[in-house]
Amino acid sequence: MHRVQNAQSHTEAFAPDILVVGSCFLDYVGYVDHMPQVGETMHSDSFQKNFGGKGGNQAVAAGRLGAKVAMMSMVGTDGDGSDYIKELEKNGVNTSHMLRTGKSTTGLAMIFVDKTSHNEIVINPNATHHFTPELARAQTANWSKILHKGLKYLICQNEIPLATTLEVIKEAHSRGVYTVFNTAPAPTPKEVVQIKPFLPCVSLFCPNEVEAALMTGVKVTDTESAFRAIKALNALGVRDVVITLGAAGFALSEKGATPVHVKGKRVKAVDTTGAGDCFVGSMVFFLNRGHNLLDACKRANECAAISVTRKGTQKSYPTPSELPAGVM
Repeated sequence: MHRVQNAQSHTEAFAPDILVVGSCFLDYVGYVDHMPQVGETMHSDSFQKNFGGKGGNQAVAAGRLGAKVAMMSMVGTDGDGSDYIKELEKNGVNTSHMLRTGKSTTGLAMIFVDKTSHNEIVINPNATHHFTPELARAQTANWSKILHKGLKYLICQNEIPLATTLEVIKEAHSRGVYTVFNTAPAPTPKEVVQIKPFLPCVSLFCPNEVEAALMTGVKVTDTESAFRAIKALNALGVRDVVITLGAAGFALSEKGATPVHVKGKRVKAVDTTGAGDCFVGSMVFFLNRGHNLLDACKRANECAAISVTRKGTQKSYPTPSELPAGVM
């Protein structure tokens, strides 16, 4: 029998303002001189075992800044699952809705980072495969346990079963929660078709250039094309849009207003793994503090810029004392 356990949170109980429903993976990171070619065996300069997964990353990014944030995900009953829950709690994340299964090990990502700070990632979802809509409904009394009256923001990504993500977005939207959908990793053509009918339930759609192009058919190569993609997403029913553009910064539109572009902050990057997640989690943290979307994104950009100057994923995310004056 497939048994599912609720994790027991050891942090002080609090009603979260922000809920992240998504993935929690272990990151196995090899730092290499260059990306291996087909058939090439090479040595890693160094290796790290970190905590990752887009959902967990975004929750930790918000938690390290001081947000009241909760995480709902599925990990294994193995040591990695236990370690992950402890790590979330250490970073201020409420884990009372974390789920565990003995049917599979905790998900993991195998990552190469080269000398130019670029990365290549292969994901093994493992336990996350079992995070189905049916299971989630059963564990949350049809979502009512997590989509409570005081919840303000829901953040989702594309790293757990898509049906679960779309259902919780629809449920949260129907209850007046501001929904944020970060479509990473990039959706397949089949997933694009599944996502589009749910876009009117998405308050803030946050893709990168590739994901925006997949959703709209507009190839994003510069500011002008990013603006066209934003308008196409507005036409599909999304209220607010932020397209992240890597080192080029981001483009956005709030409430259908004329899109704007903000350039990226120039820093010496060491490891860009998880920088987009740092941006998303930080952005929602600042939105919850009352900033408008443009201001929240500018502040989140500062957080992401700090993260890429350090090795690792979650441990590279800044705390308030590490931010430039005026960001908090």
